[in-house]
Order: sequence, then C-alpha cells, then structure tokens
Amino acid sequence: MVDNTPPGGEGAQLIEVRTAAVPHVVPTLRTIVADIAMRQDFDLDAVEDLRMAVDEACSMLLPSAADGHLTCVFSWKDGRIEVTVSVLSDSPEPDDETGLSWQLLTALATSARRSVTPADGGYLSRVELIRESEAARP
Repeated sequence: MVDNTPPGGEGAQLIEVRTAAVPHVVPTLRTIVADIAMRQDFDLDAVEDLRMAVDEACSMLLPSAADGHLTCVFSWKDGRIEVTVSVLSDSPEPDDETGLSWQLLTALATSARRSVTPADGGYLSRVELIRESEAARP
C-alpha cells in the first residue's frame, strides 16, 4: 500500500477517494474540491480554478493507470487546499511538463508538482497541487 496523503499539517481535514480510473468519475472529484473550496470561503473564480485543476490532473494521469485505479486526496486547512491525484503506472516517464495541460494546471493552482516514484512493482505517478485563497496569502 502506498501512502498518498499530502502533508496537511496538524489539524488539517482530509478526504481520500479511491476509484476506478475512468473519465466519468472526474466530475465527482471536481464537485468534492468545489465543495471544500466553498466551505473554506474561496471566491467563485478560485472555486472554478480548483475544479478545472482537478480535471486537468485527472486527465493527465488517467491514460497511464495500469491497474485501473485512481486515488485523489483532498486536504485543507486555513484557506489552503492541497490535492494529490495518483495512479500506479507501468512507465517511469512523466508526461511532458511543457504541454498545454501542464501549463493550464500550473496557471490554475498556487503551485503544482508532478512526480514518478517506484512503487508496488510499477511506478506511482502523482500530481500534487496547492491552491491558497487570496485571504490566506500574506
């Protein structure tokens, strides 16, 4: 078992969703992040940015899901939302981080990172994104 938990810190709230790696589950993940963002008083533009960022992260990883599963972890605290989307893949090669999907993802999030690490006889492909509310920024 691979630990997909993002570093949320002391007192962070956490939701982990493990599902089939199929496109029709992505709207559910988008709805979850939108609900979290609204409850954290993010403005409507930031809520929509987070929805699109989760969509892009899932779209980047779904094709490489070797075991047919996708994990999405949402963590939030004090105006900061962290989302980690991961799949177990056969290839150690990350997608091109200069492509349009990556450019869009990095524009929608405060920060984003892509990583591939050996795990369970394959490779754990992971996209981590962070979005902070404007009110939480110094």
